[in-house]
Amino acid sequence: MSVPAVVGISFRVAIAVTFAKKNRERSKGQKAWLFLRGFLAALAALLLVNFGIFYYQNR
Repeated sequence: MSVPAVVGISFRVAIAVTFAKKNRERSKGQKAWLFLRGFLAALAALLLVNFGIFYYQNR
């Protein structure tokens, strides 16, 4: 997967987490923090999988 695709998927995941039904009552600051954490967590997970596949294929 290309890096722009990984970033795009992470961005969409963060938006989905931020606007999920259980997070609607939070303040804007809490939503911003939740968005950032969701984005970074999804980005880290996808990059880890991406580089794991790359490493496994090039062994």
